[in-house]
Amino acid sequence: MHDLDFLGELVFIGAMAVAIILIFQRLKIPSVIGLIFTGILLGPSGFGAVYDQKMIATLAELGVVLLLFTIGLEFSLDELNKLKKIVLVGGAVQILFTGMAISFFAYWFMLAIGHGISVSAAVFLGFTFSVSSTAICLKILTDRDELAHPHGRIAMGILIFQDLAIVPLMIGINFLSPEGAPSFAIVIKKIGLIVIFAGVIFAGFRLFMPKMVRIIASLKAKEVLVIGALVICFGAAWLTSLAGLSLALGSFVAGMIIASTDESHQISITIDPFREAFSSIFFISVGLLLDVKMINLPLFISIALVVLLLKAFLVAGVSIFLGNSLRVSMMAGMALAQIGEFSFVLAEAGLNNRVIDHEVFQPMLAIIVVTMIVTPAMIAIAPRVADQMAPALGFIPLVSRKSSSSTSGRPADSSIICAGEIHAAIIGFGVNGQNVAAVLHATNISYSVLEIDREAVKVMRRKGEPIYYGDCTEKKALLRAGIDHARAVVLGISDTTAIRKSIAVIREINQKAFIIVRSRSLDDVAELYKAGADVVVTEKFETSIQIFSQLLNHFTVAPELILEQQEIIRRECEKIFLRGRTLMQGR
Repeated sequence: MHDLDFLGELVFIGAMAVAIILIFQRLKIPSVIGLIFTGILLGPSGFGAVYDQKMIATLAELGVVLLLFTIGLEFSLDELNKLKKIVLVGGAVQILFTGMAISFFAYWFMLAIGHGISVSAAVFLGFTFSVSSTAICLKILTDRDELAHPHGRIAMGILIFQDLAIVPLMIGINFLSPEGAPSFAIVIKKIGLIVIFAGVIFAGFRLFMPKMVRIIASLKAKEVLVIGALVICFGAAWLTSLAGLSLALGSFVAGMIIASTDESHQISITIDPFREAFSSIFFISVGLLLDVKMINLPLFISIALVVLLLKAFLVAGVSIFLGNSLRVSMMAGMALAQIGEFSFVLAEAGLNNRVIDHEVFQPMLAIIVVTMIVTPAMIAIAPRVADQMAPALGFIPLVSRKSSSSTSGRPADSSIICAGEIHAAIIGFGVNGQNVAAVLHATNISYSVLEIDREAVKVMRRKGEPIYYGDCTEKKALLRAGIDHARAVVLGISDTTAIRKSIAVIREINQKAFIIVRSRSLDDVAELYKAGADVVVTEKFETSIQIFSQLLNHFTVAPELILEQQEIIRRECEKIFLRGRTLMQGR
Protein backbone atom coordinates (compact mmCIF):
# COMPACT_ATOMS: atom_id res chain seq x y z
CA MET A 1 0.00 0.00 0.00
CA HIS A 2 3.01 2.29 0.48
CA ASP A 3 3.38 2.61 -3.30
CA LEU A 4 -0.07 4.18 -3.49
CA ASP A 5 0.66 7.03 -1.09
CA PHE A 6 0.53 9.50 -3.98
CA LEU A 7 -3.24 8.86 -4.21
CA GLY A 8 -3.71 10.79 -0.98
CA GLU A 9 -1.98 13.80 -2.54
CA LEU A 10 -4.11 13.50 -5.69
CA VAL A 11 -7.32 13.41 -3.63
CA PHE A 12 -6.15 16.44 -1.60
CA ILE A 13 -5.18 18.35 -4.77
CA GLY A 14 -8.52 17.53 -6.41
CA ALA A 15 -10.54 18.64 -3.40
CA MET A 16 -8.62 21.92 -3.14
CA ALA A 17 -9.01 22.54 -6.88
CA VAL A 18 -12.79 22.05 -6.71
CA ALA A 19 -13.11 24.42 -3.74
CA ILE A 20 -10.92 27.13 -5.33
CA ILE A 21 -12.66 26.91 -8.72
CA LEU A 22 -16.07 27.28 -7.02
CA ILE A 23 -14.83 30.49 -5.37
CA PHE A 24 -13.25 31.73 -8.62
CA GLN A 25 -16.46 31.09 -10.56
CA ARG A 26 -18.36 33.30 -8.11
CA LEU A 27 -15.77 35.99 -8.85
CA LYS A 28 -16.10 35.27 -12.62
CA ILE A 29 -12.42 34.25 -12.89
CA PRO A 30 -11.60 31.49 -15.48
CA SER A 31 -11.19 27.99 -14.04
CA VAL A 32 -7.72 27.67 -15.63
CA ILE A 33 -6.45 30.45 -13.36
CA GLY A 34 -8.09 28.66 -10.41
CA LEU A 35 -6.17 25.47 -11.25
CA ILE A 36 -2.85 27.33 -11.48
CA PHE A 37 -3.60 29.14 -8.22
CA THR A 38 -4.29 25.75 -6.58
CA GLY A 39 -0.79 24.64 -7.56
CA ILE A 40 0.77 27.85 -6.20
CA LEU A 41 -1.11 27.46 -2.92
CA LEU A 42 -0.06 23.81 -2.45
CA GLY A 43 3.46 24.17 -3.85
CA PRO A 44 6.76 25.35 -2.36
CA SER A 45 5.75 29.02 -2.75
CA GLY A 46 2.61 28.35 -0.68
CA PHE A 47 2.00 25.75 2.03
CA GLY A 48 4.38 23.16 0.54
CA ALA A 49 1.74 20.46 0.99
CA VAL A 50 2.62 18.46 -2.17
CA TYR A 51 5.85 16.47 -2.20
CA ASP A 52 5.54 13.92 -5.01
CA GLN A 53 5.98 16.46 -7.82
CA LYS A 54 7.55 13.86 -10.13
CA MET A 55 4.31 11.88 -10.21
CA ILE A 56 2.32 15.09 -10.73
CA ALA A 57 4.63 16.09 -13.61
CA THR A 58 4.12 12.68 -15.27
CA LEU A 59 0.33 12.93 -15.04
CA ALA A 60 0.52 16.53 -16.30
CA GLU A 61 2.46 15.43 -19.37
CA LEU A 62 -0.23 12.83 -20.10
CA GLY A 63 -2.76 15.66 -19.87
CA VAL A 64 -0.91 17.68 -22.51
CA VAL A 65 -0.82 14.62 -24.79
CA LEU A 66 -4.59 14.07 -24.44
CA LEU A 67 -5.32 17.78 -24.89
CA LEU A 68 -3.37 18.01 -28.15
CA PHE A 69 -4.93 14.76 -29.40
CA THR A 70 -8.49 16.09 -28.97
CA ILE A 71 -7.56 19.42 -30.57
CA GLY A 72 -6.10 17.48 -33.50
CA LEU A 73 -9.43 15.65 -33.85
CA GLU A 74 -11.04 19.03 -34.64
CA PHE A 75 -8.27 20.14 -37.00
CA SER A 76 -7.90 18.13 -40.22
CA LEU A 77 -4.83 17.84 -42.48
CA ASP A 78 -6.60 19.96 -45.11
CA GLU A 79 -6.85 22.81 -42.61
CA LEU A 80 -3.18 22.36 -41.70
CA ASN A 81 -2.28 22.66 -45.38
CA LYS A 82 -3.96 26.07 -45.44
CA LEU A 83 -1.66 27.17 -42.61
CA LYS A 84 1.59 26.06 -44.27
CA LYS A 85 2.74 29.66 -44.84
CA ILE A 86 2.14 30.55 -41.20
CA VAL A 87 3.82 27.34 -40.00
CA LEU A 88 6.91 27.44 -42.24
CA VAL A 89 7.50 31.17 -42.68
CA GLY A 90 5.79 32.71 -39.66
CA GLY A 91 7.08 30.07 -37.22
CA ALA A 92 10.68 30.25 -38.44
CA VAL A 93 10.79 34.05 -38.45
CA GLN A 94 9.17 34.22 -35.00
CA ILE A 95 11.66 31.80 -33.40
CA LEU A 96 14.66 33.53 -35.01
CA PHE A 97 13.75 37.14 -34.22
CA THR A 98 12.35 36.42 -30.75
CA GLY A 99 15.42 34.38 -29.83
CA MET A 100 17.79 37.13 -30.99
CA ALA A 101 15.84 39.95 -29.31
CA ILE A 102 15.59 38.22 -25.92
CA SER A 103 19.27 37.20 -26.15
CA PHE A 104 20.30 40.86 -26.48
CA PHE A 105 17.96 41.87 -23.65
CA ALA A 106 19.21 39.07 -21.33
CA TYR A 107 22.89 39.88 -21.93
CA TRP A 108 22.63 43.62 -21.32
CA PHE A 109 20.12 43.31 -18.45
CA MET A 110 22.27 40.83 -16.51
CA LEU A 111 25.29 43.06 -17.13
CA ALA A 112 23.37 46.10 -15.86
CA ILE A 113 22.39 44.45 -12.55
CA GLY A 114 25.94 43.23 -11.93
CA HIS A 115 25.39 39.54 -12.75
CA GLY A 116 26.93 39.31 -16.19
CA ILE A 117 26.50 36.10 -18.17
CA SER A 118 28.31 34.68 -21.18
CA VAL A 119 27.12 35.22 -24.74
CA SER A 120 26.31 31.50 -25.05
CA ALA A 121 24.13 31.68 -21.91
CA ALA A 122 22.33 34.77 -23.26
CA VAL A 123 21.67 33.01 -26.60
CA PHE A 124 20.40 29.99 -24.69
CA LEU A 125 17.99 32.15 -22.66
CA GLY A 126 16.76 33.91 -25.81
CA PHE A 127 15.85 30.78 -27.73
CA THR A 128 14.53 28.96 -24.65
CA PHE A 129 12.11 31.84 -24.03
CA SER A 130 11.15 32.10 -27.73
CA VAL A 131 8.75 29.12 -27.60
CA SER A 132 5.18 29.47 -26.28
CA SER A 133 2.88 27.15 -24.36
CA THR A 134 0.97 24.91 -26.75
CA ALA A 135 -1.11 23.41 -23.94
CA ILE A 136 -2.21 26.66 -22.27
CA CYS A 137 -2.70 28.68 -25.45
CA LEU A 138 -4.73 26.07 -27.36
CA LYS A 139 -6.75 25.10 -24.27
CA ILE A 140 -7.87 28.68 -23.64
CA LEU A 141 -8.52 29.45 -27.32
CA THR A 142 -10.57 26.24 -27.59
CA ASP A 143 -12.58 27.03 -24.45
CA ARG A 144 -13.27 30.54 -25.79
CA ASP A 145 -14.24 29.07 -29.22
CA GLU A 146 -11.55 31.23 -30.87
CA LEU A 147 -9.32 28.57 -32.42
CA ALA A 148 -11.07 28.95 -35.78
CA HIS A 149 -10.75 32.76 -35.68
CA PRO A 150 -7.91 34.39 -37.65
CA HIS A 151 -5.76 35.05 -34.56
CA GLY A 152 -6.41 31.49 -33.35
CA ARG A 153 -5.22 30.04 -36.66
CA ILE A 154 -2.07 32.19 -36.57
CA ALA A 155 -1.37 30.98 -33.02
CA MET A 156 -1.96 27.37 -34.07
CA GLY A 157 0.43 27.63 -37.04
CA ILE A 158 3.28 29.19 -35.07
CA LEU A 159 2.83 26.72 -32.19
CA ILE A 160 3.13 23.77 -34.60
CA PHE A 161 6.47 25.10 -35.86
CA GLN A 162 7.67 25.72 -32.29
CA ASP A 163 6.96 22.08 -31.38
CA LEU A 164 8.94 20.97 -34.43
CA ALA A 165 11.76 23.35 -33.48
CA ILE A 166 12.32 21.70 -30.08
CA VAL A 167 14.59 19.06 -31.67
CA PRO A 168 17.03 21.50 -33.36
CA LEU A 169 16.95 23.68 -30.24
CA MET A 170 17.94 20.68 -28.09
CA ILE A 171 20.76 19.85 -30.51
CA GLY A 172 21.84 23.50 -30.52
CA ILE A 173 22.42 23.37 -26.75
CA ASN A 174 25.39 21.05 -27.40
CA PHE A 175 27.07 23.80 -29.43
CA LEU A 176 26.66 26.27 -26.56
CA SER A 177 28.19 23.90 -23.98
CA PRO A 178 31.61 24.98 -22.66
CA GLU A 179 32.67 21.31 -22.74
CA GLY A 180 32.94 21.47 -26.53
CA ALA A 181 30.56 21.19 -29.44
CA PRO A 182 30.02 17.93 -31.35
CA SER A 183 31.41 17.60 -34.83
CA PHE A 184 29.38 18.82 -37.79
CA ALA A 185 29.21 15.28 -39.25
CA ILE A 186 27.72 13.87 -36.03
CA VAL A 187 25.06 16.59 -35.92
CA ILE A 188 24.07 16.09 -39.58
CA LYS A 189 23.87 12.33 -39.04
CA LYS A 190 21.66 12.78 -35.97
CA ILE A 191 19.32 15.23 -37.72
CA GLY A 192 19.14 12.97 -40.78
CA LEU A 193 18.16 9.95 -38.67
CA ILE A 194 15.49 11.98 -36.87
CA VAL A 195 14.01 13.24 -40.16
CA ILE A 196 13.96 9.75 -41.72
CA PHE A 197 12.54 8.11 -38.60
CA ALA A 198 9.91 10.81 -38.17
CA GLY A 199 8.95 10.58 -41.86
CA VAL A 200 8.47 6.82 -41.61
CA ILE A 201 6.37 7.17 -38.45
CA PHE A 202 4.11 9.89 -39.90
CA ALA A 203 3.68 7.93 -43.14
CA GLY A 204 2.69 4.92 -41.04
CA PHE A 205 0.20 7.08 -39.14
CA ARG A 206 -1.38 8.20 -42.40
CA LEU A 207 -1.58 4.68 -43.79
CA PHE A 208 -2.64 2.56 -40.82
CA MET A 209 -4.31 4.83 -38.25
CA PRO A 210 -7.63 5.42 -40.11
CA LYS A 211 -7.93 1.64 -40.62
CA MET A 212 -7.28 1.00 -36.92
CA VAL A 213 -9.95 3.51 -35.94
CA ARG A 214 -12.54 1.92 -38.25
CA ILE A 215 -11.77 -1.59 -36.87
CA ILE A 216 -12.05 -0.41 -33.25
CA ALA A 217 -15.31 1.46 -33.92
CA SER A 218 -16.82 -1.48 -35.82
CA LEU A 219 -16.56 -3.78 -32.77
CA LYS A 220 -19.46 -1.88 -31.13
CA ALA A 221 -17.95 -2.36 -27.66
CA LYS A 222 -17.59 0.74 -25.52
CA GLU A 223 -14.72 -0.77 -23.51
CA VAL A 224 -12.76 -1.51 -26.69
CA LEU A 225 -13.40 2.02 -27.98
CA VAL A 226 -12.06 3.57 -24.76
CA ILE A 227 -8.96 1.37 -24.63
CA GLY A 228 -8.38 1.69 -28.38
CA ALA A 229 -8.62 5.49 -28.28
CA LEU A 230 -6.08 5.67 -25.45
CA VAL A 231 -3.75 3.23 -27.23
CA ILE A 232 -3.87 5.30 -30.42
CA CYS A 233 -3.29 8.56 -28.55
CA PHE A 234 -0.44 7.44 -26.28
CA GLY A 235 0.98 5.06 -28.89
CA ALA A 236 1.35 7.89 -31.41
CA ALA A 237 2.96 10.09 -28.74
CA TRP A 238 5.40 7.33 -27.75
CA LEU A 239 6.42 6.58 -31.35
CA THR A 240 7.16 10.23 -32.11
CA SER A 241 9.19 10.49 -28.89
CA LEU A 242 11.38 7.65 -30.23
CA ALA A 243 12.13 9.90 -33.21
CA GLY A 244 13.25 12.66 -30.86
CA LEU A 245 10.09 14.74 -31.30
CA SER A 246 7.70 15.84 -28.56
CA LEU A 247 4.96 13.58 -27.21
CA ALA A 248 2.36 16.31 -27.74
CA LEU A 249 3.27 16.75 -31.41
CA GLY A 250 2.77 13.05 -32.09
CA SER A 251 -0.65 12.99 -30.45
CA PHE A 252 -1.69 16.16 -32.30
CA VAL A 253 -0.71 14.70 -35.70
CA ALA A 254 -2.54 11.46 -34.86
CA GLY A 255 -5.66 13.45 -34.00
CA MET A 256 -5.50 15.36 -37.30
CA ILE A 257 -5.19 12.13 -39.30
CA ILE A 258 -8.16 10.58 -37.48
CA ALA A 259 -10.18 13.80 -38.00
CA SER A 260 -10.71 12.82 -41.64
CA THR A 261 -12.49 9.59 -40.63
CA ASP A 262 -16.21 9.22 -39.89
CA GLU A 263 -15.39 7.78 -36.46
CA SER A 264 -13.48 10.83 -35.18
CA HIS A 265 -16.54 12.08 -33.28
CA GLN A 266 -16.82 8.80 -31.34
CA ILE A 267 -13.12 8.92 -30.45
CA SER A 268 -13.43 12.53 -29.29
CA ILE A 269 -16.42 11.81 -27.00
CA THR A 270 -14.63 8.77 -25.56
CA ILE A 271 -11.41 10.60 -24.71
CA ASP A 272 -12.88 13.89 -23.44
CA PRO A 273 -13.32 12.89 -19.75
CA PHE A 274 -9.69 11.70 -19.56
CA ARG A 275 -8.52 14.87 -21.30
CA GLU A 276 -10.29 17.16 -18.84
CA ALA A 277 -8.96 15.31 -15.79
CA PHE A 278 -5.33 15.04 -16.88
CA SER A 279 -5.08 18.51 -18.45
CA SER A 280 -6.39 19.97 -15.17
CA ILE A 281 -3.44 18.33 -13.42
CA PHE A 282 -1.14 20.01 -15.95
CA PHE A 283 -2.40 23.47 -15.03
CA ILE A 284 -2.04 22.66 -11.32
CA SER A 285 1.53 21.48 -11.97
CA VAL A 286 2.36 24.89 -13.48
CA GLY A 287 1.55 26.49 -10.12
CA LEU A 288 3.49 23.80 -8.23
CA LEU A 289 6.65 24.73 -10.17
CA LEU A 290 6.72 28.25 -8.74
CA ASP A 291 9.43 28.19 -6.06
CA VAL A 292 10.68 31.69 -5.27
CA LYS A 293 11.28 33.87 -2.24
CA MET A 294 8.90 36.79 -1.92
CA ILE A 295 11.82 39.24 -1.93
CA ASN A 296 12.78 38.16 -5.46
CA LEU A 297 9.23 38.00 -6.84
CA PRO A 298 8.93 41.68 -7.92
CA LEU A 299 12.13 41.36 -9.99
CA PHE A 300 10.95 38.14 -11.65
CA ILE A 301 7.53 39.64 -12.39
CA SER A 302 9.19 42.70 -13.96
CA ILE A 303 11.39 40.53 -16.20
CA ALA A 304 8.38 38.37 -17.10
CA LEU A 305 6.39 41.47 -18.14
CA VAL A 306 9.25 42.64 -20.37
CA VAL A 307 9.41 39.19 -22.00
CA LEU A 308 5.61 39.18 -22.48
CA LEU A 309 5.63 42.61 -24.13
CA LEU A 310 8.63 41.76 -26.32
CA LYS A 311 7.17 38.45 -27.51
CA ALA A 312 3.71 39.95 -28.12
CA PHE A 313 5.26 42.77 -30.16
CA LEU A 314 7.43 40.42 -32.25
CA VAL A 315 4.64 37.89 -32.93
CA ALA A 316 2.35 40.74 -33.98
CA GLY A 317 5.10 42.02 -36.27
CA VAL A 318 5.49 38.59 -37.89
CA SER A 319 1.73 38.36 -38.38
CA ILE A 320 1.61 41.80 -40.03
CA PHE A 321 4.54 40.75 -42.24
CA LEU A 322 2.45 37.78 -43.40
CA GLY A 323 -0.35 40.16 -44.42
CA ASN A 324 -2.73 40.02 -41.47
CA SER A 325 -4.47 43.08 -40.06
CA LEU A 326 -3.11 44.98 -37.06
CA ARG A 327 -6.05 44.00 -34.85
CA VAL A 328 -5.74 40.27 -35.59
CA SER A 329 -1.94 40.44 -35.25
CA MET A 330 -2.15 42.08 -31.84
CA MET A 331 -4.54 39.37 -30.60
CA ALA A 332 -2.22 36.63 -31.92
CA GLY A 333 0.75 38.34 -30.25
CA MET A 334 -0.98 38.47 -26.87
CA ALA A 335 -2.00 34.81 -27.19
CA LEU A 336 1.61 33.67 -27.82
CA ALA A 337 3.38 36.05 -25.43
CA GLN A 338 3.96 33.45 -22.69
CA ILE A 339 6.89 31.03 -22.41
CA GLY A 340 6.07 27.37 -23.05
CA GLU A 341 6.21 24.13 -21.10
CA PHE A 342 8.99 22.79 -23.36
CA SER A 343 11.18 25.60 -22.03
CA PHE A 344 11.40 23.58 -18.78
CA VAL A 345 12.95 20.72 -20.79
CA LEU A 346 15.36 23.09 -22.54
CA ALA A 347 16.28 24.71 -19.21
CA GLU A 348 17.17 21.32 -17.66
CA ALA A 349 19.22 20.43 -20.74
CA GLY A 350 21.08 23.74 -20.47
CA LEU A 351 21.80 23.09 -16.80
CA ASN A 352 23.04 19.55 -17.46
CA ASN A 353 25.32 20.80 -20.27
CA ARG A 354 26.62 23.62 -18.03
CA VAL A 355 25.42 26.36 -20.35
CA ILE A 356 23.78 27.94 -17.29
CA ASP A 357 24.18 27.41 -13.54
CA HIS A 358 21.62 27.06 -10.71
CA GLU A 359 21.66 30.83 -10.08
CA VAL A 360 20.19 31.33 -13.57
CA PHE A 361 18.14 28.11 -13.67
CA GLN A 362 15.80 28.86 -10.74
CA PRO A 363 14.92 32.42 -11.89
CA MET A 364 14.27 30.97 -15.38
CA LEU A 365 11.66 28.59 -13.99
CA ALA A 366 10.00 31.37 -12.01
CA ILE A 367 9.82 33.70 -15.03
CA ILE A 368 8.36 30.91 -17.21
CA VAL A 369 5.65 30.15 -14.63
CA VAL A 370 4.76 33.84 -14.15
CA THR A 371 4.20 34.27 -17.92
CA MET A 372 2.00 31.16 -17.95
CA ILE A 373 -0.09 32.39 -15.02
CA VAL A 374 -1.05 35.67 -16.72
CA THR A 375 -1.82 34.05 -20.11
CA PRO A 376 -5.57 33.38 -19.51
CA ALA A 377 -6.09 37.02 -18.58
CA MET A 378 -4.05 38.24 -21.58
CA ILE A 379 -6.08 36.19 -24.05
CA ALA A 380 -9.33 37.31 -22.40
CA ILE A 381 -8.52 41.04 -22.71
CA ALA A 382 -6.83 40.74 -26.12
CA PRO A 383 -9.95 41.68 -28.18
CA ARG A 384 -10.59 44.81 -26.10
CA VAL A 385 -6.92 45.87 -26.15
CA ALA A 386 -6.73 45.33 -29.91
CA ASP A 387 -9.94 47.30 -30.46
CA GLN A 388 -8.55 50.24 -28.49
CA MET A 389 -4.96 50.22 -29.75
CA ALA A 390 -5.27 49.19 -33.41
CA PRO A 391 -6.75 52.55 -34.57
CA ALA A 392 -4.11 54.46 -32.57
CA LEU A 393 -1.24 52.49 -34.18
CA GLY A 394 -2.48 52.93 -37.75
CA PHE A 395 0.29 55.47 -38.40
CA ILE A 396 2.98 52.73 -38.46
CA PRO A 397 4.34 52.63 -42.07
CA LEU A 398 4.53 48.82 -42.31
CA VAL A 399 0.97 48.44 -41.07
CA SER A 400 -0.30 51.08 -43.49
CA ARG A 401 1.47 49.47 -46.46
CA LYS A 402 0.23 45.98 -45.60
CA SER A 403 -3.31 47.23 -45.20
CA SER A 404 -3.38 49.10 -48.46
CA SER A 405 -1.05 47.22 -50.79
CA SER A 406 -3.55 44.46 -51.50
CA THR A 407 -6.70 46.45 -51.13
CA SER A 408 -6.26 49.64 -53.13
CA GLY A 409 -8.27 49.59 -56.31
CA ARG A 410 -10.91 47.19 -57.53
CA PRO A 411 -10.11 43.61 -58.49
CA ALA A 412 -9.38 43.47 -62.20
CA ASP A 413 -11.87 40.71 -62.93
CA SER A 414 -14.63 41.97 -60.66
CA SER A 415 -17.70 43.93 -61.52
CA ILE A 416 -17.56 47.56 -60.34
CA ILE A 417 -20.09 48.45 -57.66
CA CYS A 418 -21.13 52.04 -58.29
CA ALA A 419 -22.62 54.38 -55.70
CA GLY A 420 -26.41 54.07 -55.70
CA GLU A 421 -26.44 50.60 -57.28
CA ILE A 422 -28.48 47.97 -55.47
CA HIS A 423 -26.03 45.56 -53.96
CA ALA A 424 -25.27 43.55 -50.83
CA ALA A 425 -21.98 43.42 -48.95
CA ILE A 426 -20.74 40.13 -47.52
CA ILE A 427 -18.24 40.16 -44.67
CA GLY A 428 -16.38 36.87 -44.36
CA PHE A 429 -16.08 34.46 -47.30
CA GLY A 430 -16.24 31.11 -45.56
CA VAL A 431 -18.91 28.50 -46.35
CA ASN A 432 -21.78 30.81 -45.34
CA GLY A 433 -20.41 33.78 -47.27
CA GLN A 434 -19.82 31.74 -50.40
CA ASN A 435 -23.34 30.29 -50.28
CA VAL A 436 -24.85 33.78 -49.96
CA ALA A 437 -22.69 34.99 -52.86
CA ALA A 438 -23.78 32.05 -55.04
CA VAL A 439 -27.46 32.84 -54.46
CA LEU A 440 -26.96 36.57 -55.15
CA HIS A 441 -25.10 35.75 -58.35
CA ALA A 442 -27.86 33.36 -59.46
CA THR A 443 -30.50 36.05 -58.85
CA ASN A 444 -28.50 38.79 -60.62
CA ILE A 445 -28.00 40.93 -57.49
CA SER A 446 -24.66 42.70 -57.31
CA TYR A 447 -22.48 42.13 -54.28
CA SER A 448 -19.07 42.83 -52.80
CA VAL A 449 -17.05 40.80 -50.31
CA LEU A 450 -14.65 41.73 -47.51
CA GLU A 451 -12.34 38.95 -46.29
CA ILE A 452 -9.41 38.95 -43.83
CA ASP A 453 -7.67 35.84 -45.23
CA ARG A 454 -5.18 37.17 -47.79
CA GLU A 455 -4.71 33.81 -49.53
CA ALA A 456 -8.47 33.35 -49.91
CA VAL A 457 -8.72 36.83 -51.41
CA LYS A 458 -6.04 36.00 -54.01
CA VAL A 459 -7.75 32.73 -54.98
CA MET A 460 -11.23 34.25 -55.22
CA ARG A 461 -10.01 37.27 -57.20
CA ARG A 462 -8.62 34.92 -59.83
CA LYS A 463 -12.12 33.40 -60.04
CA GLY A 464 -13.58 36.86 -60.69
CA GLU A 465 -15.18 37.44 -57.29
CA PRO A 466 -15.61 41.14 -56.27
CA ILE A 467 -13.58 40.55 -53.11
CA TYR A 468 -11.38 42.87 -51.07
CA TYR A 469 -8.82 42.22 -48.38
CA GLY A 470 -9.29 43.94 -45.02
CA ASP A 471 -10.39 43.83 -41.39
CA CYS A 472 -14.13 44.35 -40.93
CA THR A 473 -13.52 46.42 -37.79
CA GLU A 474 -11.60 49.08 -39.78
CA LYS A 475 -13.53 51.91 -41.43
CA LYS A 476 -11.21 52.18 -44.45
CA ALA A 477 -11.57 48.49 -45.27
CA LEU A 478 -15.37 48.70 -45.08
CA LEU A 479 -15.42 51.74 -47.35
CA ARG A 480 -13.26 49.96 -49.95
CA ALA A 481 -15.86 47.17 -50.07
CA GLY A 482 -18.64 49.71 -50.70
CA ILE A 483 -20.39 49.38 -47.34
CA ASP A 484 -21.24 53.10 -47.43
CA HIS A 485 -23.79 52.55 -50.23
CA ALA A 486 -24.76 48.91 -49.66
CA ARG A 487 -28.48 48.19 -49.24
CA ALA A 488 -27.74 45.16 -47.04
CA VAL A 489 -24.74 43.75 -45.17
CA VAL A 490 -24.29 40.08 -44.24
CA LEU A 491 -21.76 39.32 -41.50
CA GLY A 492 -20.78 35.68 -41.92
CA ILE A 493 -17.91 35.66 -39.42
CA SER A 494 -17.97 33.97 -36.00
CA ASP A 495 -15.86 36.36 -33.88
CA THR A 496 -18.51 38.04 -31.68
CA THR A 497 -16.20 40.86 -30.62
CA ALA A 498 -15.31 41.67 -34.22
CA ILE A 499 -19.01 41.49 -35.21
CA ARG A 500 -20.01 44.04 -32.55
CA LYS A 501 -17.19 46.41 -33.53
CA SER A 502 -18.01 45.99 -37.23
CA ILE A 503 -21.72 46.75 -36.71
CA ALA A 504 -20.82 49.98 -34.89
CA VAL A 505 -18.57 51.11 -37.76
CA ILE A 506 -21.15 50.11 -40.41
CA ARG A 507 -23.83 52.14 -38.62
CA GLU A 508 -21.42 55.09 -38.50
CA ILE A 509 -20.97 55.11 -42.29
CA ASN A 510 -24.34 53.71 -43.43
CA GLN A 511 -27.35 54.20 -41.15
CA LYS A 512 -29.84 52.65 -43.60
CA ALA A 513 -28.04 49.36 -44.27
CA PHE A 514 -30.02 46.22 -43.45
CA ILE A 515 -27.58 44.18 -41.32
CA ILE A 516 -27.90 40.40 -41.05
CA VAL A 517 -25.61 38.74 -38.52
CA ARG A 518 -24.63 35.14 -37.91
CA SER A 519 -24.39 33.94 -34.30
CA ARG A 520 -23.34 30.57 -32.95
CA SER A 521 -25.01 30.92 -29.57
CA LEU A 522 -28.37 32.20 -28.31
CA ASP A 523 -26.48 33.96 -25.51
CA ASP A 524 -25.08 36.54 -27.96
CA VAL A 525 -28.33 37.37 -29.75
CA ALA A 526 -29.60 40.15 -27.46
CA GLU A 527 -26.15 41.76 -27.39
CA LEU A 528 -25.92 41.75 -31.19
CA TYR A 529 -29.36 43.33 -31.53
CA LYS A 530 -28.26 45.97 -29.04
CA ALA A 531 -25.16 46.61 -31.15
CA GLY A 532 -27.39 47.48 -34.12
CA ALA A 533 -28.12 44.30 -36.08
CA ASP A 534 -31.48 44.07 -37.87
CA VAL A 535 -31.60 40.25 -37.99
CA VAL A 536 -29.54 37.72 -36.03
CA VAL A 537 -29.52 34.20 -37.45
CA THR A 538 -28.55 31.71 -34.76
CA GLU A 539 -26.94 28.51 -36.01
CA LYS A 540 -28.24 26.26 -33.21
CA PHE A 541 -31.74 27.73 -33.45
CA GLU A 542 -31.92 27.29 -37.24
CA THR A 543 -30.62 23.75 -36.86
CA SER A 544 -33.54 22.93 -34.55
CA ILE A 545 -35.97 24.37 -37.13
CA GLN A 546 -34.47 22.16 -39.83
CA ILE A 547 -34.77 19.11 -37.57
CA PHE A 548 -38.47 19.53 -36.81
CA SER A 549 -39.14 20.44 -40.47
CA GLN A 550 -37.56 17.18 -41.62
CA LEU A 551 -39.49 15.31 -38.94
CA LEU A 552 -42.84 16.80 -40.03
CA ASN A 553 -41.97 16.11 -43.65
CA HIS A 554 -41.28 12.46 -42.74
CA PHE A 555 -44.78 12.29 -41.21
CA THR A 556 -46.18 13.66 -44.54
CA VAL A 557 -47.38 16.93 -43.00
CA ALA A 558 -48.40 19.42 -45.71
CA PRO A 559 -45.52 21.72 -46.83
CA GLU A 560 -47.70 24.81 -46.21
CA LEU A 561 -48.22 23.76 -42.58
CA ILE A 562 -44.46 23.15 -42.13
CA LEU A 563 -43.68 26.65 -43.45
CA GLU A 564 -46.34 28.09 -41.16
CA GLN A 565 -44.77 26.39 -38.13
CA GLN A 566 -41.33 27.67 -39.15
CA GLU A 567 -42.65 31.23 -39.30
CA ILE A 568 -44.40 30.91 -35.93
CA ILE A 569 -41.25 29.66 -34.20
CA ARG A 570 -39.08 32.37 -35.77
CA ARG A 571 -41.64 35.08 -34.97
CA GLU A 572 -42.02 34.05 -31.33
CA CYS A 573 -38.26 33.78 -30.88
CA GLU A 574 -37.82 37.21 -32.52
CA LYS A 575 -40.30 38.73 -30.05
CA ILE A 576 -38.31 37.36 -27.12
CA PHE A 577 -35.06 38.83 -28.41
CA LEU A 578 -36.67 42.15 -29.35
CA ARG A 579 -38.14 42.44 -25.84
CA GLY A 580 -34.67 41.87 -24.43
CA ARG A 581 -33.28 44.44 -26.84
CA THR A 582 -35.91 47.04 -25.82
CA LEU A 583 -35.29 46.46 -22.13
CA MET A 584 -31.55 46.93 -22.54
CA GLN A 585 -31.99 50.09 -24.60
CA GLY A 586 -34.29 51.49 -21.91
CA ARG A 587 -31.67 51.09 -19.17
